[in-house]
Amino acid sequence: MTQEPTATPSPPVESPPAPVAGRGTRLGASLIAILIVGSLILYFVGDRLTPYTSQARLQAFVVPVAAEVSGKVQQVHVENNDEVEPGQPLFEIDPEQYEIALERARSDYESMRHSVNASAAGVEAARAGLQAAAASREMAEKDASRQERLYAEDQGAISVRRLEIAQATREEARGKERRAEADLRKALETAGESGDDNAQLRGARAAVRQAELDLARTRVLSPGRGAITDLRVDVGNFAQAGAPVMTLIAIHDLWISADMTENNLGHIDPGDAAAIVLDVMPGEVLKGRVHSVGGGVGSGQQA
Repeated sequence: MTQEPTATPSPPVESPPAPVAGRGTRLGASLIAILIVGSLILYFVGDRLTPYTSQARLQAFVVPVAAEVSGKVQQVHVENNDEVEPGQPLFEIDPEQYEIALERARSDYESMRHSVNASAAGVEAARAGLQAAAASREMAEKDASRQERLYAEDQGAISVRRLEIAQATREEARGKERRAEADLRKALETAGESGDDNAQLRGARAAVRQAELDLARTRVLSPGRGAITDLRVDVGNFAQAGAPVMTLIAIHDLWISADMTENNLGHIDPGDAAAIVLDVMPGEVLKGRVHSVGGGVGSGQQA
């Protein structure tokens, strides 16, 4: 009987042991952690000791230029990007209607002045009339008193008719004086104050000054030094009073407004030196100084 050979079992295969982290790997991880922590420390310390921001804007005063009177534009003396000085003419409005208004105001003033002078003469006449009426009343009273005394002493000395006439004359003189007083009061009310203090004369004089001012305002002058931009007016256009027709940028009075974090503010004080780099001037560092640190922030700003 034939015996079949039995299979010899193969020895078990052992898996290689898992690699154990070496000292070099642990050292590298530690160095990376130290570098990260050190970088953070340097960032926060540097952020406080040497403040820096890229959130900054170059700013200048922007003045809308508008006419103070309305009218058709007659001349324009500037173009976009022109630099102007204070008081330099920018444009002119047709002055004809304002010249007419000035002439009318001057004419009204002269008429009012003559009227005031006439009223003053009326006051003097009324005052003279009152003085005459007072003198007549005084004489009539003396005559009536004398007639009454004579009649009381001797009724036959004068007639009753003569006494009655003297008394009637006295009453008439008193009435004339009262009317003269009323005429004087009316003349004074009509004339008002005398000379330059007269209210009507002051009003007419103010109208002349206003007309002169309006005429002068037809010539629009530069309010300051700067550059013209956004010019939107030409000869023949109608300029509305108060409606801007160009913009003046004060390019010679510029400043930089920078948004800083609270950590930055610890070492920023007015008067500190500052280094400025502009996008339009790469590689060039400008020198400046901190003018002030704002106490308030706008929406979306950090500090």
